[in-house]
Amino acid sequence: MANSPLIGVVIVLGSTALAIGGLFAFLRWFPHLATNEDEGPKGVFFSMVGVLYAVLLAFVVVIVWSDFVDAGHTSQTEVTRLSNLARDAGGFPPDVRDTMRERLVVYAEAVAGPEWDAMSDGEASPVAAEAYEAVWAEYYAFEPATDEQATFFGESLGRLNELGENRRLRLLQSRATVPAPMWLLLVAGFVITVGWTYLFGTARLATHVISAGSIACLTGFVLYLIYAMQHPFAGSVRISPDPFIEFARQWAA
Repeated sequence: MANSPLIGVVIVLGSTALAIGGLFAFLRWFPHLATNEDEGPKGVFFSMVGVLYAVLLAFVVVIVWSDFVDAGHTSQTEVTRLSNLARDAGGFPPDVRDTMRERLVVYAEAVAGPEWDAMSDGEASPVAAEAYEAVWAEYYAFEPATDEQATFFGESLGRLNELGENRRLRLLQSRATVPAPMWLLLVAGFVITVGWTYLFGTARLATHVISAGSIACLTGFVLYLIYAMQHPFAGSVRISPDPFIEFARQWAA
């Protein structure tokens, strides 16, 4: 799913335009409701609605941001496991060492390339999956001949299992999304909160327009952030594959 800056502009400007357009429509059809009468009760109810919606927005933003950060940490940990494996391969015979490092580089390149694109749709790449299996096949085929090799081999198998855990977790995190009922609640809260601003009478129309438009603009921007960060590996606001690219560049040399 794309979450380009253009979509952010559309969401922010669209929500602002709808809020202002709704205000003019409200003042035209229900002008008797936009008065200073019952200003005290209106203020109390508006404060309650505003606080509840602010808490909801803050809750969702924190959850989405936390998932976004966790996905980045998972990717970095996966690269760390690759580095550990490449380093530990130094304890094996030269031909085995070079082949193992080559397999790891191919896997990193496949993750940074086709799999990163596939994860934008919550999918895994067959190319990366094949490269991952090739890494395992190389370790399956190796038989340690010395105690030193056996030590490095045992350590490497532990790192390889951890690599598999990070890979699976990364793929699961690529499918993260905000549930539809939560989006319905966020949009409904936006409409209700902005709608409450219509009920307050102001001496100048410009003040009323600026108030409703400002709330809609800021809220629309927060909604875009939630939309953009709910998919950690998609769009322009996404986790970068640079650590995998840097690993491949370093060890391919």
